[in-house]
Amino acid sequence: MKIAFLITSTGWGGLEMNVLKLAILLSGKGYEISLITQEKSTIYTKGKNLFYGTLILKDKKKYFDFPSAKIIGKHLHKEGIGTLIVCDNKDLDVAAWAKKIFFKTLNILYHQQMQIGVNKKDFLHTFRFNSINYWISPLHYLKNEIAEKTKFPIERVKVIPLCTDITTLINRKYSKVEALQLLNITPKAPLVGIIGRIDRKKGQLFLVESFIKLKEIGIDIEILIFGSATVNSKEDSEYYANIRNLVKQNKLEDVVHFVDFQEDISLFYNAVDVFVLGSHSETFGMVTIEAMLSKLPIIATKSGGTSEILEYGKLGLLYEFENYEEFSNQLIWVLNNRSDAENMAAMAQKIASEKYALEVEGDGIDKLLQELS
Repeated sequence: MKIAFLITSTGWGGLEMNVLKLAILLSGKGYEISLITQEKSTIYTKGKNLFYGTLILKDKKKYFDFPSAKIIGKHLHKEGIGTLIVCDNKDLDVAAWAKKIFFKTLNILYHQQMQIGVNKKDFLHTFRFNSINYWISPLHYLKNEIAEKTKFPIERVKVIPLCTDITTLINRKYSKVEALQLLNITPKAPLVGIIGRIDRKKGQLFLVESFIKLKEIGIDIEILIFGSATVNSKEDSEYYANIRNLVKQNKLEDVVHFVDFQEDISLFYNAVDVFVLGSHSETFGMVTIEAMLSKLPIIATKSGGTSEILEYGKLGLLYEFENYEEFSNQLIWVLNNRSDAENMAAMAQKIASEKYALEVEGDGIDKLLQELS
């Protein structure tokens, strides 16, 4: 069966990585996959050997891009590709026009990876959403948002989680000693880690500020901040500089460790003793899944999809964003109740290995594609 992915983003983040992962999954199931993208697309560069064909769009606009819609519709019809998978809401408009005007029998799957945000019951959003045959949502709270904030028929929303290769995390790549040696860290206290882009909404500064307060009351921990600021982002660079300055001012260089982001995330998960998610809101939060699979005690913000993933406190502890009192109470509980925290982490690993294995996502989307064929 021939299918195509439409993704015009040229970046390389979680969205693009998830698209490439899904393309690899479906290719393994025998699908002949084409890619529709823009010039200088990283997903094409990294996955070009995977795709049977590639359509490059030039000067693609976000809205009312009828020339690109015509190119897409005519191309898909000519190539005998009857199903298009859209993964970025920024591409829904051009996909809708391609179907409405140029390829009326085209099937569209929308693989949602971002929250709805504000109400989208207006005419234009309803028009775009009406072009979708199935709307794939990774969590039930996102499905509920669709019911509340759009006019899309809820029976055509299917909950299929974003998944990952569980074996690489369950089967530890490194011992704790090996991971620490490779990171050049020798902590003398439990190591609390946070991973992700250095960004104000990711909570790294809050973690350092909390660490300083905890240190004043005698709580003995060290911190690992694993990540980098977005290249050419002045705001992120200034935020990162503020964190480094705070560490320096308080003479914490020996106990607050910084490691630039690197592809081998196993180093982080195998090195830390406690995982912290400090984000303002994560639509899904793959890092939380990775921490569960790594059997780590988890302390995470009570927002976005994180609460659902952690089963509202059953699989990890929750706190309100930047609420020091809640966060410190949860961390102190983990440090003082290691056996209970380890049991919770073991349960989280078991459930994550069942719910978020790659086969779950691949089989779920394969079933929808077969229904449309």
